[in-house]
Amino acid sequence: MNTGLLNLLVLMVLGIGYMFGFIKMQQRFFAKFSNPTKNQAVLIVFISSLFMAGINLYHVADLTNQAFTFFVSNNQLSSAITYAVGYFAGMWVFSLIFFRLSYLVVGMLTHENEDVELTKNNVELAWTHAVILIVLAFVIAPALINIAAGFIPYPKFPSV
Repeated sequence: MNTGLLNLLVLMVLGIGYMFGFIKMQQRFFAKFSNPTKNQAVLIVFISSLFMAGINLYHVADLTNQAFTFFVSNNQLSSAITYAVGYFAGMWVFSLIFFRLSYLVVGMLTHENEDVELTKNNVELAWTHAVILIVLAFVIAPALINIAAGFIPYPKFPSV
């Protein structure tokens, strides 16, 4: 099978699994705000968490593509798949922790109880949380990817 096609297939399967799993976990988290349905404020924070996960997915997919290509070119298909799964799983866990921590921090920085305010459809608080979450994802994801890239055993060139 063509390396590029295999890489595409792995990224597609892992990407779908990543987003589907993240959506399911977020639905469980936001279920406490559903009485009987989610209001606009809850949907804003829910959708922004999906954007945040998508930003993280974009960055980890790029790194996974590079790692996959490197390992396959060195005839190490098992390492290519192991790194791909490891990077996606690590970023998935990071995305969940990142959302929960940002949710707690925003809750501590505002005077309102965020759970109560979201239930009362406080859209202003929801947009504030959404912007903070998405902007931080754009800032933090590239730095996290630089750290993760250090685990790929690229050959070391002699210094001159």
